Amino acid sequence: MDVVAPVVTPVVESIMGVIKRHVGYVVSSTHNVNEMRTNMEELNAMARDMKTKKETNVANNLMVPQYVPTWLTEVEKIHEKVGNLPTGGTGCFNIKARYTAGKRSSDILKDIDRLKKQRSEIIWSDEQRPLGKVRSTIPYASDPVANDIDTQNVIKTSRELMFDDALKALEPNNKCQMIALCGMGGIGKTTMMEQLKKVAEDRRMFDWVLKVVIGENKNQINIQDAVAEYIGQPLTEKDKYTRAERLRKKFEGISEDGKKKILVILDDLWEEMDLKDIGLTTPLPKGFKLLLTSRKEKVCTTMGVETDSIFKIARLDEREAKNMFWQIARINPDRDRDLFRIGEDILKKCDGLPMAIKTIASTLKDDEDKETWENALDRIRDESSHYLKDIFVISYNNLKDDDEKAIFLLSGLFPDDHNIRIEDLTRYGWGLKLFNNLNSISKARRRVKACVGNLISSNLLIESDTRGCVKIHDLVRDFVLSNFSNVKQASLVNDDNISDQLRKDSYERLLLKCRGMVELPADFNHPNLALLSLMGRGEVSKSPEDFYTRMEKLRVVAYEGIYKPLLPRRLTTLRTLCLDSCKLLGDISFLGDLINLEVLSLAFCGISNLPSAIGNLKRLKLLDLTGCVNLRVDDGVFQSLDKLAELYIRNQPGNPVRFTEDSCEGLKMVSCNLITLELEFFRNILQPKNVSFKKLERFRISMGAQIKKFTFEKALKLVVSCEEILECKINELFERTEELELSVNGMSCLEDISKHPSQHSFCNLKLLEVYKCADLTSIFTVNVVSSLMKLESLTVSECPLLESLVNGESSGANNAIKFQKLKLLKLEKLPRFVSLCGGYQVYRSSPTYGVKYV
Repeated sequence: MDVVAPVVTPVVESIMGVIKRHVGYVVSSTHNVNEMRTNMEELNAMARDMKTKKETNVANNLMVPQYVPTWLTEVEKIHEKVGNLPTGGTGCFNIKARYTAGKRSSDILKDIDRLKKQRSEIIWSDEQRPLGKVRSTIPYASDPVANDIDTQNVIKTSRELMFDDALKALEPNNKCQMIALCGMGGIGKTTMMEQLKKVAEDRRMFDWVLKVVIGENKNQINIQDAVAEYIGQPLTEKDKYTRAERLRKKFEGISEDGKKKILVILDDLWEEMDLKDIGLTTPLPKGFKLLLTSRKEKVCTTMGVETDSIFKIARLDEREAKNMFWQIARINPDRDRDLFRIGEDILKKCDGLPMAIKTIASTLKDDEDKETWENALDRIRDESSHYLKDIFVISYNNLKDDDEKAIFLLSGLFPDDHNIRIEDLTRYGWGLKLFNNLNSISKARRRVKACVGNLISSNLLIESDTRGCVKIHDLVRDFVLSNFSNVKQASLVNDDNISDQLRKDSYERLLLKCRGMVELPADFNHPNLALLSLMGRGEVSKSPEDFYTRMEKLRVVAYEGIYKPLLPRRLTTLRTLCLDSCKLLGDISFLGDLINLEVLSLAFCGISNLPSAIGNLKRLKLLDLTGCVNLRVDDGVFQSLDKLAELYIRNQPGNPVRFTEDSCEGLKMVSCNLITLELEFFRNILQPKNVSFKKLERFRISMGAQIKKFTFEKALKLVVSCEEILECKINELFERTEELELSVNGMSCLEDISKHPSQHSFCNLKLLEVYKCADLTSIFTVNVVSSLMKLESLTVSECPLLESLVNGESSGANNAIKFQKLKLLKLEKLPRFVSLCGGYQVYRSSPTYGVKYV
């Protein structure tokens, strides 16, 4: 008798599958939870690696793959799901709890597998992030008002409304494509443009923001190069029409057919400009906006800007001008009627021009001497004078010392809208012997910083958004270049007329801004030249054989971004040589013949070998080798450099400097005299225990990891054991350290790595980051925490045994620990953390963070 198998229909199969799957959640609950935890640990390790790569790329201005921030966010969400999964009460008879845990862990496992697969598809590169590409992680800027502290409360009634209207016009969903800011020189066009740019970037209104300064002497090739630089794709074409077409193609590529929003800013237009020259069309392509600034309204209308999209920045009205003047001068006019009367007359001459008001008011700040005020009024009252120039003269004459005047004149040499590095002012100034009464570069640097601060207060220089830099207004710069015959200097752009310009006068200081090929004239004759600088992207094609021998007073040579620069040989007057971001080919041993050289910068210049001939520079005080990829230091370089006080060997990730045993020994010898050191002890034979840190005043040092981009000048990153720190004595620097990053094994609290634990061990600390410290149970003792008067940021993460920030017993009810300046407190992935401090009240005293933790 045949047995007939039961017929299983698709519907029955489907129902059985569902039942089997749900029963499986109960049966395999423990297995699923354990597997989920194992996979989550693996995913967390991947996320830590991804986050480190992201931070490294951001610090080094490299591209971060587009999906990385989203991927990291999803990992955080899954981590939270795992943390919220109930795992208690899942015994054999608690079927509901087992089912819930089994199902949720199964779903989480699918998400983890998906993210692991996505992670394998993310491709990293060393591609530089284009200047114009807006970061995807910039915080929202809630206050669009000017950063100018002196004036932010006095220019609101007339200009804040205009600012808001211009910002609305820039909104991507606003139909207006072209916007213009118009007004006379010094009225505040560029200031408002910079404010609009900052808010647009902070709010991520655009994916790309490109800014190009046009200027009075328009040079199409330079403008095209500047646009290409913001896009991150340099032009190789020579013909300007071909270059324009190439830019059009590049714009098409980054706009993705209008999907990406792009803002192009053309600052300081003096005459009409054909947008086709920079690859744009009229009307603008989809997704594009154009922001112009110009002194002439007609230029804007000719460019195609609608009348209602031209924002005319007018002079301040009488009330606004008075508020600005008296607020900056910091004088109470009601207390002294004579000063009030003189001030009113000065204001009439300033005629509502913000630059004039700010400059003259800054000059008279806190000065109640009536004669000084009358003298200022007399200077600008003369009908034959140009009052703005005379205001600059008054400000210049009122500078307190010669160093301030010298730094001001040197600043005027740099190009329009240039971020002038304070370090460049220091190195050039040292070479020019501007600080004859100072015996070290570190003292000169402090003097330069003080001078720059006073010049900013006097409104002769402008603060820059870039840390360590300053700017100069074009009107002030023109004043510098045209009114000081005692120091004949010029800042020129290489164009068709450069040879004629170089023949007109004999200069003492000369800066050439280069694009493309630079051909210096055969009769280049400047016997009094003390400073020669070429910057930009260019190549010196020809030069006279005796080019440098004619310049017997040359003290400073600075090339930046020049391919195969023209290098001096046997020039005994030279004190400073800077070759930053230049392309140096072949052997550079001949630099050892510059026997009086005191400052040598080879930063990012592409050399792979530092020859022993550099050891001949016995007067050398500063050596900068920052960014020299895979650099090898030859034997005998350091042994003779007994005057070396500043050494910079900060490198790019993955490309450490290679030392020989001899060069390590030489560095050990010179380190005893070093005042400044930037160095990483990572993947090379150089050992920190062989270097002296005793005399360091400025330092950026990394041990056990690649160096990162630090915020402060006195910074340490230590990824080592507690024993290594104590052995090499780098803890001698803790009292001076402003920024400290720690990942230390064998450390239960900070006092374990202190040389002599005391209230002053970390007294200058401003930023502290602690992570992956396996043995850390608390960070501070009460003794140490009482000295943290300057701490601004504290981040603690991934310390599995950490229970509290402060370890100490309270001796009274009123005991309190104050973090006077703390602005950021971030605690994450601390599974045993229970309190900030047992027995103490801990609070941040800043009004912004008026929170008390008990």
